[in-house]
Amino acid sequence: MSHTNRNFIVAYVLLVGLPIVGLLGVLKSGRSLTAPLSVDGVWRLQVDPVRLAALPCGKALASAPETALAISQSGRNFTLNLTNGPKSTASGLIDGTTLKASVVPLAAWSDEIGCGNGRELSLVATVNPMADPRSLAGTVSVNNCPSCPSVEFHAVREAPPAKKGSH
Repeated sequence: MSHTNRNFIVAYVLLVGLPIVGLLGVLKSGRSLTAPLSVDGVWRLQVDPVRLAALPCGKALASAPETALAISQSGRNFTLNLTNGPKSTASGLIDGTTLKASVVPLAAWSDEIGCGNGRELSLVATVNPMADPRSLAGTVSVNNCPSCPSVEFHAVREAPPAKKGSH
């Protein structure tokens, strides 16, 4: 075998064979991966406004009619915003069908009596993936407030708007 042929075979194995072996390994290890549950979209909130207003930081939430959660998801992580409610920063994690999020009220909201800086609302919910449209059921509570009760809520996912040009 000549020197040129040997170099060609070595180059072929390195440039073609190894990437194919690597691809097969990635495909085999990826078979067991599953995508997290999709919660992206707008969710209509159904909550008792009287019980919500009784929470520290809850009056501003309870006063907003037709409150909705806008969830933006990337993998298991998500952020949420209250579309008609007070401004806040909120992020969370999806674990199976369970959502856990921390909502940090921003300035105008945290000026509410009893709210104060450093308060955080905790949202824990379970997604019903079999419902059509999907629904959430969970609780909102105030962190570091053992005397504050949890408030139950339900949310229903709105259908996404139809894309232009689709039938």
